[in-house]
Amino acid sequence: MTIKNFIQDVIQHIKNKMFSSRYVVKGKCKKCGQCCSTILLSDENGYIKTQEDFIKLQKENRSVRNFIINGRVEDVDKDSPQYGALLFKCRVLKDDGRCGRYFLRSLFCRDYPSINPYFIQMGGTTLDGCGYYFDVNKKFEEYLKD
Repeated sequence: MTIKNFIQDVIQHIKNKMFSSRYVVKGKCKKCGQCCSTILLSDENGYIKTQEDFIKLQKENRSVRNFIINGRVEDVDKDSPQYGALLFKCRVLKDDGRCGRYFLRSLFCRDYPSINPYFIQMGGTTLDGCGYYFDVNKKFEEYLKD
């Protein structure tokens, strides 16, 4: 990972933690590995849909070099931006669903599930069966009390 990419990852991690306070992540990891085997990657043009785009992304961002192509999104509406996107799997995922280098994992992995307010507002959730879930940080009634 280049210094530039590392700094970008750290800045994004901090922004997610500081400025996404409307939502919180609750729950606990079930260590199933599902989040490590159904990864969507994107660049400035949208979701990665070709092997050529993936190779280009790997050259630009070393933090995605641990991922391998694991499939393609086809179970959504054809008009969805996700349709046709490549799915990725982490190559250090062990057979039991645990990370093969947990203490050395990247910020990309450490930040799962990351809070993206737009994603949540549009109905986005964590993966089916995941022990984590998104919740509102402060209930509506609590705002009325202030």
